[in-house]
Amino acid sequence: MIPNRFSQICALLLCAVASACSSDRPVEGSTESAEVTVFTAAKIITMQAERPLATAVAVEDGNIIAVGDVDSIKANLAKHSLKIDRRFDDKIMMPGLIENHLHPTLAGILFPTEFITPYDWQLPGRNIKGVQGRDSYLQRLTQAEAAITDPTEMLISWGYHQYFHGQLTRADIDRISDSRPIIVWQRSFHEIIVNTPALEALGITAEEFAGHPAIDFNDGHFWELGLFAIFPRLAPIVLNPARFNKGVLDGFLHAQMNGITTVADQGSPLFDLEMELNSINSVLHENELPLRMFMVGNGKTLATESYQAALQILDALPQRNSAHVQFLPKQVKLLADGAFYSQLMQMEGGYLDGHEGEWIMPPEDLKAAAQVYWPAGYQLHIHVNGDKGLNEVLKLVENLQAEFPRTDHQTVLHHYGYSGADHAERIAALGISVSANPFYLWALGDKYSETGLGPDRAHYITRLGDLERNGVSVSFHSDLPMAPASPLALAGIAASRITAQGNLLAADERMSVDAALRGITIEAARAIQLQEKIGSIEAGKLADFTILEQDPYLTEPENFKNIGISATVVGGKVYASPE
Repeated sequence: MIPNRFSQICALLLCAVASACSSDRPVEGSTESAEVTVFTAAKIITMQAERPLATAVAVEDGNIIAVGDVDSIKANLAKHSLKIDRRFDDKIMMPGLIENHLHPTLAGILFPTEFITPYDWQLPGRNIKGVQGRDSYLQRLTQAEAAITDPTEMLISWGYHQYFHGQLTRADIDRISDSRPIIVWQRSFHEIIVNTPALEALGITAEEFAGHPAIDFNDGHFWELGLFAIFPRLAPIVLNPARFNKGVLDGFLHAQMNGITTVADQGSPLFDLEMELNSINSVLHENELPLRMFMVGNGKTLATESYQAALQILDALPQRNSAHVQFLPKQVKLLADGAFYSQLMQMEGGYLDGHEGEWIMPPEDLKAAAQVYWPAGYQLHIHVNGDKGLNEVLKLVENLQAEFPRTDHQTVLHHYGYSGADHAERIAALGISVSANPFYLWALGDKYSETGLGPDRAHYITRLGDLERNGVSVSFHSDLPMAPASPLALAGIAASRITAQGNLLAADERMSVDAALRGITIEAARAIQLQEKIGSIEAGKLADFTILEQDPYLTEPENFKNIGISATVVGGKVYASPE
């Protein structure tokens, strides 16, 4: 049974007779007698409460000036020259899909690698079949090494996960090649395992990093802060401009083929502001990509001297805006605990096998940063994965509110991997919103039930129904490449809670279909304070649309991922979906 079906049908009937609705009228300030394009569709899902459905939208100079049906728009725009564009008459139109947490830099680094992942990936020009099991993984890695003809070329592979592929050490990779440098990048990006030739090629010695808590030299394993410590050795390879730009381009094309029209990079820079900004500008300009690109400054990486000095850099970032990239003013990214894919998130009660989580910014460091950015009026975007990490973040916001009260703080929790039954009320009371990654549940819910968390906790990964019931604004993101940049797939997971193995986990935490679709449109816009410009189809907003082959309200949520994307419209211009 599709939620809200009756109300949607009623709204469609009302739409046919509501020709006098104010949204049909030309938006104030529109130019009379200028040509206006009127796009029609079998159904337009507007995501605005006053008029949830329509069949026509009028666009002038890249902006929406009227929404309704063709007859009402003709009547209200009688002084305009109208061009009726009926190419979408058998399609479904939605607001342009929004990805409010995606990393072009990680795409630049990882998309050029050899993908060996637990599940399938569809990328521009290539489809990757997932593999599971230790033998299958090692066989695929061996085949990738054998396919390289240059004996000096380094092999970098991404997608390894120990729970799907078995434990891997330097000795295992040495057996694949004792001469070719091989780097295995774990699925989380937060850790790598390398062979002996790679250690030699990178100039990494046991003496140099002796005693580092996040480095196991014998196993060739570097994770979290250990990976950051040796990243300067990797940078000349993975940040090579030609290689990097190709990865950034493929990441953007992947987003476009999944119907995305707006992207926000949460946490710029990851490594090097000038390099990353120049690359993204160059790729968007040279390829004329139909994507709106926004960036949120990274409050951790910019604080090389102090958080106070970083604040001055953050304040100046909007001066770096270009025709292709804009920094969102007064917004900053911070990070709490470790990666969900690595089971390094901080969990109350720990893990079944006794291992411990990690902090990216320990609570005292996170507090020091927030006490600079919060009083300066910044919106905090906080990466947090485990319930112990979440408790620290909520305590932080409670203390900040007590010390520096703000009614407009608009704090967003990103990822929201695991939470308890009591957290939704606290989040609602604090006026916090959530940008969640439901892919965690789909990919990891079954496996984490067996390993690390156990079913009582793993079944409640990305607990979102509680948030909807408490009125919390919820949006979704992929954190590309932590998940495919497919907003419809993410919304489908949130509304179905069906895992990769076909299991329904914690049915009471399913979101309604309507809330799930709002999570990739208007609520995704709200999380980055762009709800007045994008996220719904209504007069006065930018003419950004995603054109679908099927109606998501008439599709079972677990099948959202199979809904075809025909095209996107950005600023009133139509772009075919890339192959």
